[in-house]
Amino acid sequence: MRCQGEVAEPVAVGPADHVCWVYDDAESLADVAGSFLAGGLARGERLLYVGDDEGIDLLRRRPGPLGAVDDLVADGTLTLLPLAGAYEGAGAFSPERQLAFYDAATRGAVDGGSRGLRVVAELTGLAADPDQRRELVRWEHLADGFMAGGSGMSALCAYRRGAVDPDVLRDVATVHPQLGVPDGVHADELAPFRVFVDGDRLAVAGSVDAFGAERLRALLTTSPADGDAVATLDVSGLTFFDAAGCRALAAWAQDRASCGRRPELVGATPLFARVWRLLGYDRIARATLRRSPA
Repeated sequence: MRCQGEVAEPVAVGPADHVCWVYDDAESLADVAGSFLAGGLARGERLLYVGDDEGIDLLRRRPGPLGAVDDLVADGTLTLLPLAGAYEGAGAFSPERQLAFYDAATRGAVDGGSRGLRVVAELTGLAADPDQRRELVRWEHLADGFMAGGSGMSALCAYRRGAVDPDVLRDVATVHPQLGVPDGVHADELAPFRVFVDGDRLAVAGSVDAFGAERLRALLTTSPADGDAVATLDVSGLTFFDAAGCRALAAWAQDRASCGRRPELVGATPLFARVWRLLGYDRIARATLRRSPA
């Protein structure tokens, strides 16, 4: 399974990782952004920072291991963009337009001789707009699939706690495979489970109970990741689930079947299969259970 879970330091991520970084103050984000981008610099990647003027100024003053920011900008290794320059463009926010923007940026980086594109995007401004919530979550799904598919892009998406509605923060945190949180915050309280793309399938990892089952159901239903004939969900990363969690997975299976796809749950443990049968979902959900996620 793709690298997932809580991260304390963002520097060790790989070329396809997607990190949600929740922070409390701009100075701490500048330190994290500098370290994350420095990891890309060491890998020979092109770098992109998207944020507000304060964030860009702080990155220049607190680059940490990234080094001289202005020199990196001058030689084309690093691009600094305001949020509106990367995420709004002409008209309202559009996940499809955003995907085209990052696809072009990643292709440009690779065609220019870099190993890929590493992005830090401070997205509090988008997340704070209630009209953008659904599209922002859908964008994070699309972006995750783009990265997981071997595009060469990796990203750290930053959200400022306290400036974003807690429910929105939970949604965006949940659709990242990796999550970093401020000191004193437990990652499991913010996102006890994660829904992400892993190769040609969706995956759910972590703990799903009655409190999170409806969120899981909504995120699975709106995820754009699907095969042409088979819709696969990897459940090997589940550490806990209850009847409500099973019900959410069954709803996903029924929804996929109604769209003409054959749903599969892979990585199911014997305990999962037993509970699934006891609840009767082997008869009504029309999903194939497979032990091995391979």
